[in-house]
Amino acid sequence: MKSHPKKRLGQHFLKQPGVLDRIINYLRPSPDDLFIEIGAGHGELSSRLAPRVGKLIAVEIDTDCIPALARTLADYPSAIIEHGDVLSLNPMRLLPPHMRPESNLRVAGNLPYNVATAIVERVLELPLAIKDMTFLVQLEVAERITAAPRTRQYGYFSVLCQHLADVRIGFKVQPGSFFPPPKVTSAIVTLRPLRPGPGTELDHDLKSLVKASFTHRRKTLLNSLKRDLRFGQICESLISLAGMDPGRRAEELTVKEYERLALIYRENFSA
Repeated sequence: MKSHPKKRLGQHFLKQPGVLDRIINYLRPSPDDLFIEIGAGHGELSSRLAPRVGKLIAVEIDTDCIPALARTLADYPSAIIEHGDVLSLNPMRLLPPHMRPESNLRVAGNLPYNVATAIVERVLELPLAIKDMTFLVQLEVAERITAAPRTRQYGYFSVLCQHLADVRIGFKVQPGSFFPPPKVTSAIVTLRPLRPGPGTELDHDLKSLVKASFTHRRKTLLNSLKRDLRFGQICESLISLAGMDPGRRAEELTVKEYERLALIYRENFSA
């Protein structure tokens, strides 16, 4: 017997076989892949991945889903179940027993709507050599991840994702493919990390700088940074050294320009 979706966990189970098969075709899994599936639910996607990959680690937070997931994966020796919250799991404990020299570490999942952005940011920042991560999320979240400057969707999350990965939207998934049907359209989005997770001082500076810039989105870059405790005293010099117009707004700067600002800050103003 399968558990019912829980609103507090943001659960919308993907039930349409055609969409599940399309995701598998999009992923093109291989025997060299070690897949971490986030939000495995009852195993609809897991059962399609397991026979095609070297190892599948199916992560599920909902205790009520575990029995059905275990039954679904019982016939696949490549699959193991990890009961827990991906936001607090320690991958350095989880992965080593299953990694082989030839393994491609990949991540996929139908993410809970209420924590999708937190999960994406968490996975992006793992100190692991992840080949790619492919998620089913609200279309709005996918559009934020891939947004270009000077668009409504472009913001802190866009800059962070595009600083750390190549990003692209795959295809849309309509509400009727889920149980219960959400009120919005969903989409597949893929992120291919440019290098193992950040963790450098420059990356932390960039995050702080972009957050400060977008805190007052409609104000100029200069006026936004002036209101920040960290950058307020040096923002005029910082923008001048970068050769940027202080009258531009945060949404007008490209990812490369934010990277340049962070580098200039690191070279000239950090203690």
